[in-house]
Amino acid sequence: MSSRPLSSSPSPRARPPASIALTALFALLALIIGSAAVASFPRAPEVSFRVLVYSGAGHGPRETVRAGVEAVRELGARNGFGVEATDDPAVFEDAGLARFHAVVFNNTAAASEGDGGLDDKGRAALQKYVRAGGGWVGLHDASAGADDWDWYEGLVGATLDRNAPVLAGRIKVLDHAHPSTAMLPDLWERTEGRYTWRTGPGATVHTLARIGVGDGTTGLGKGVDHPWSWCQDYDGGRSWFTAGGHAPSAFHEEDFLAHLLGGIEWAAGAKPGDCTATRAGSFQRTRLATGGPGDPVDVAVAPDRRVFVARRTGELEVVDQRTMKVSTALDLAYSPGTAARSDGLTALTLDPGFAENRWLYLLRSEASGDRLFLSRFTAGPDTVDPASEKRLLTLPGRRSTDGGGSPPPTGSLAFDREGSLYAATGDITLPLNAGGPNDLRGSILRITPQDDGTYTVPEGNVFGPGTSGTRPEIYAMGMRNPYRFTVAPASGALLATDTRPDGTVGHFRITGAGQIGSPFCSGGLPRGAADCAPRVSGAPDATGPGGGITMSGPVYDYDAASLYRTRFPEYFAGKWLTYDPGGRRFTTLSFQREAFTEPRPGPAAAGELLSVDGVFEDMEWIRPTAAAFGPDGALYVVDPGHDDGTDRDGDDGGSGVFRIDHVGLGRLPGADVTIDRDNGSAPLTVAFTGAGSGLPGGVPATYAWDFDGDGGTDSTEANPSYTYRTDGRFTARLTVTGPEGTTAMAGQDITVGNTRPRITVHRLADGGLFRAGDTVGFTVDVRDEADGRTAPVDCSRILVRSQIGRPGALSPLPRSRGCRGSIVTEAGDALRSGPYRVTVRYTDEGGPNAPELTGSASLTLRTAFQEAEAFTSTGGAHGGAVAGNRVDASGGKALTEIEDGDWIAFDPVHLGGIRSVTVGATPCGLGGTVEFRAGSPDGPLLGSLRVPGAGNGSGDVTPTTRLRSPGGTGRLYVVFTDPAWNSEKPDLFAVDWFRFHGPEADGAGAR
Repeated sequence: MSSRPLSSSPSPRARPPASIALTALFALLALIIGSAAVASFPRAPEVSFRVLVYSGAGHGPRETVRAGVEAVRELGARNGFGVEATDDPAVFEDAGLARFHAVVFNNTAAASEGDGGLDDKGRAALQKYVRAGGGWVGLHDASAGADDWDWYEGLVGATLDRNAPVLAGRIKVLDHAHPSTAMLPDLWERTEGRYTWRTGPGATVHTLARIGVGDGTTGLGKGVDHPWSWCQDYDGGRSWFTAGGHAPSAFHEEDFLAHLLGGIEWAAGAKPGDCTATRAGSFQRTRLATGGPGDPVDVAVAPDRRVFVARRTGELEVVDQRTMKVSTALDLAYSPGTAARSDGLTALTLDPGFAENRWLYLLRSEASGDRLFLSRFTAGPDTVDPASEKRLLTLPGRRSTDGGGSPPPTGSLAFDREGSLYAATGDITLPLNAGGPNDLRGSILRITPQDDGTYTVPEGNVFGPGTSGTRPEIYAMGMRNPYRFTVAPASGALLATDTRPDGTVGHFRITGAGQIGSPFCSGGLPRGAADCAPRVSGAPDATGPGGGITMSGPVYDYDAASLYRTRFPEYFAGKWLTYDPGGRRFTTLSFQREAFTEPRPGPAAAGELLSVDGVFEDMEWIRPTAAAFGPDGALYVVDPGHDDGTDRDGDDGGSGVFRIDHVGLGRLPGADVTIDRDNGSAPLTVAFTGAGSGLPGGVPATYAWDFDGDGGTDSTEANPSYTYRTDGRFTARLTVTGPEGTTAMAGQDITVGNTRPRITVHRLADGGLFRAGDTVGFTVDVRDEADGRTAPVDCSRILVRSQIGRPGALSPLPRSRGCRGSIVTEAGDALRSGPYRVTVRYTDEGGPNAPELTGSASLTLRTAFQEAEAFTSTGGAHGGAVAGNRVDASGGKALTEIEDGDWIAFDPVHLGGIRSVTVGATPCGLGGTVEFRAGSPDGPLLGSLRVPGAGNGSGDVTPTTRLRSPGGTGRLYVVFTDPAWNSEKPDLFAVDWFRFHGPEADGAGAR
């Protein structure tokens, strides 16, 4: 490597911390005193900023410390900043530090005074300096020491735990926007000592680069979080750290010197750089509208920031962010039966020229579900003209009605920059026979729409036009169910997720037409599955708690010219966002931008998966199903919530259309509307509250309410009320304004002239237990005041969604307003342990001047066989049990670290019809009692059994006890006891599973 430091033009943005104002006074005095000598002495060269290099109490070898000092001096000489170096901790006093814009801790830490480090006065000066806006740079051993000073550990970001051997390995560069890493390759081969940290700093700092684990590096453990360099805005100042600089040779490497230069310039304030992109709390979520019923499946944002939301039930809604009004622009009016399958409206995208032509494209079923249409429509301000439909493609569309669970997302649409439209229908046939060369189903298609509503086929698809037995529209084939994909704006690569027959989720990066090869896989099979490409080192599984499928989200197209102040930062440019409705989390996938040819530990091709990182981890999601970036650089997410709709009390179940803004260290004012009712007959008085709105810390904010949607301000109170006297649907809007003029809005729909139906489910117990092969019967009772209490209910308007089995058609009950139905499960179904949700919805017919309303009810069923680690919660005097990995356990995990008084709980559970329970346990410890109790750890005893201790000559045991039902639904506690246990004795035992037995009850039962 060359020893020549890289040059960088100094920036005029450098400025001293606020407390360094004394420097100007000293400079003025010096100018007055020395004015007579100006002609006799040469003027010192001007510098853009000054840096102090501190090497006192150094932990590293002296030759490494000297190399660091000389490197920083040479960087300063070549790049126009001043450098002073010292080993003397006495420099840490207010006046001494005031002359510098950044302090470099050169392989040294702020150790205690007894170890040659900073005394109390020096520590106070460093803390004051940083709080006044000063910058701090840490090299390698700066993370060691100062265990007695929490503030310094926070300044560094992490504390050294142990060293790994010095050997070659790869550094993965994650941020190509920050000045310290912008010039580095994606994979950076380095030979030096590696650190592991006592606690990973990922939640509080922004990771710039990470050690590649699994490429030959040893001694780092199995965790995925091994950051190597990071930065943060800390306590008023700036902190930048690199684990590099272990040996003198590092300070002669061109790439490392560039890395160090960028870190110093950023810490000194001379170069801009965002250090909040991956820090917890850097993003703020705003709910634009409640999700409501209708199973939202896709979202798109227009250039004017109107948000379009497609629902499987056929509604295309528009959210106007200026007024917070939600309009139904188009209603294809699919029946509940159609929407219960994976038919209906399944995909949405906007034309690249939408601002001028107002064209949008929908992938949808006809009402019967027998055919599938790819259609173009023309949109107005808040309506879409049904007569404007142009059908580009028509293909068979009957999807399977068999199999359990809610219908999957089975369609996707996206444009590339050349104007080609990609479309995927998923596998919509039974049996699984789509994806052939003459079948448009089960593949990804590519066409070019024409202005007249037709299309042409671009060159380069799999089959040329006129090829016998083929369809030229096919672009990519070989996947089973490509239900979601996106097009990377810069590269044009097609990024798709696909559910495979073995239960794995495939992640595909497609750069050309053809038969698609092995994807990166997650879930279902072990990482070494033969039909999966190698996994990225440390990549977490895409499936989360309770299972689920990973959805392909958008790729961020960063626009530096955007004026939207809270757009996503450049760090995310080119990263692929994915999300998991089951695991309730978002991740970003980064790809290798160029080939890596170093021989050890092997080359890496451009386009290979580089890293998988979590994002928005401080946000709670329920079931995100669609996500898209808007032209403003914000992310828009649709989450249907718990129940796919609104219940009888108007609770939205957490559903909504959300906008996510990057706020960095700041915050937008929040706007949140809570009401006591959202429907009823006129006159209807509604109590509003803005609780939860405004800014934290008592920062003042103003409120402006528009109740009737006329654009005026009807109230400025925080908690007003309003009476609606005419029928119709109204959008009440709250605007909250902060002290800097930033605003936030929230809307709430009010329906006057109609009353939400009330739904009750009978003969199906919440928390009831079932087994594969059961037919679970139930009845639904509907009370709809607006439709009249005596009219029979239309059972076809009731939609049943179940995560198990197959809901059948409902039939009327004689002399009742209810309907009868059942959920059929197959004896051979492979059912995972855990809760399964059943949701029942009914939509009324509305009134003359009032829209229809939907009521819903939901409950949870559980399998009779429960993995012990699938508990809802755990606790006890000793912290509760732990779900530990165990190869021979039925689910790969078992309850471990069980001590006297520990417990787990399952909620909800209904034991109607259950007579006994068997426990699968391992007598690997002291032994003890397993108690089943109702409602609390010391609640009524329902049954108990004994698990022997180790050394009794038995392997795994399966004791059984009779179990009585407490009646009703509640929380079931499993308590582990042995009064003879103490902290010096082993744990009691390990528990693998529970199996409940009993005759089938009137509702869900088990035997």
